[in-house]
Amino acid sequence: MAAIVGVEFCTPEPVKLTVSKKVMCLSGRSFEVTDGEGYMRFKMEGSAFSPRDKRVLLDVDCNPIVSARKKIGSMHDRWKVYRGDRYKKEAELFSVKRASLFQLKTHLKILLSGNCKEDCPDFVIKGDFFGHEAKIYRGDEVIAEIKRKFTVGNVLLDKRTFSTFICAGVDQAFIVTLVVIMDAIHERE
Repeated sequence: MAAIVGVEFCTPEPVKLTVSKKVMCLSGRSFEVTDGEGYMRFKMEGSAFSPRDKRVLLDVDCNPIVSARKKIGSMHDRWKVYRGDRYKKEAELFSVKRASLFQLKTHLKILLSGNCKEDCPDFVIKGDFFGHEAKIYRGDEVIAEIKRKFTVGNVLLDKRTFSTFICAGVDQAFIVTLVVIMDAIHERE
C-alpha cells in the first residue's frame, strides 16, 4: 500500500497502537497515541473554542503532521484532512464522511484528494458502533482493526481508549487520524 500521509509512518511489520483521549484537557478533544511498549508515537490536539471541529496530529516533537476539520453544514459529517497545519486545497490529502445520514452501524467513506467519485471510495470503515469495533478496508482487504477498550476507569472518567491493530506497510498516521475522526463523528450520537 502506498503511503497516504508519509512513508516514514509505514513499517514492514504490523503495529498495535493505543489511542487514548486525555481526561483532563481543556478542549476535551486531545488524544495520545502510544505503542505496545508505552512510547508516545503521536498526539492529536483539538480546538476548544472553534466554530468547526478541528484536530491536528502531531509527532512526538509537536510538529504538525496533518490537520483535520469538519466541514460546516455537512449533513454527512464530512471531514477534510490536510498535510501539516495548512487548510488549503493543494494540501488536501483525503476526506471522510458517513455513507448515509442515519446509521446503526459504522460505515464511513474515505476519498483521497483526487477521487471525486463518492460512490467509489478509496477506503471504508465498517463496524458496530454499539460494540465499538470497526475495520478499515481498502477494497476487500482489511488494513486495520479498531476496538474500544472498556474499563471501569474509562467509563467513569468518560475516557475513550481504542486498541488499534495496523497491518504491515500501512500508514500509521493515516489510520490514527481516521480513528480520531470516527470517534468525533460518533461522539455526537
